[in-house]
Amino acid sequence: MGRLVEIIRRYPYGTACLVLSIALGVAAWWLGGQIDDLRIVHQERSREGEAMLATLVGGTVQRQELANVREYVRRIEDNLLIETNLAENTWYFFKLEEQTRARLPELHQLSSPPSERQPLFKRIPYTLRVTGTHEQVTSFLLALETGPRLVKITSFSFSRRDASGDNLALDLSLELLGKK
Repeated sequence: MGRLVEIIRRYPYGTACLVLSIALGVAAWWLGGQIDDLRIVHQERSREGEAMLATLVGGTVQRQELANVREYVRRIEDNLLIETNLAENTWYFFKLEEQTRARLPELHQLSSPPSERQPLFKRIPYTLRVTGTHEQVTSFLLALETGPRLVKITSFSFSRRDASGDNLALDLSLELLGKK
């Protein structure tokens, strides 16, 4: 031990370099062992970051889709009937009559069937007769099916008004979607 102290006093710079080299070697060895653990943590964080980036990029698409869905729901709700508003409900059919030049000699709003469950919407039944030429009657039917109101035709029948003419009669039973 005395000789070691004598060498340290004689070569202080060399001793400091040796101690520093040993300390740095131990630190390098310890950090080398930590690199694998840190690499695993880095890979996990990279995957989380990529997932977050995909969510952020997809988030704008999802917000746009949500806005579209809300717009569609608003349009559907705006086109729902109110069962007690007979004037507006029948006016809808008369507008179709005017557009297609078909005639509506019969139009009856029936009472809604009671429902056991509590649905979000109410079915409002109608029976009607449409008369006119083949083009007028089919135009009325097309306008009814493609119009803003949600219509479900439950039954129909075609008949000829007279054997020699081209006048048709279309008897329809249908349901329109209404507000609860």
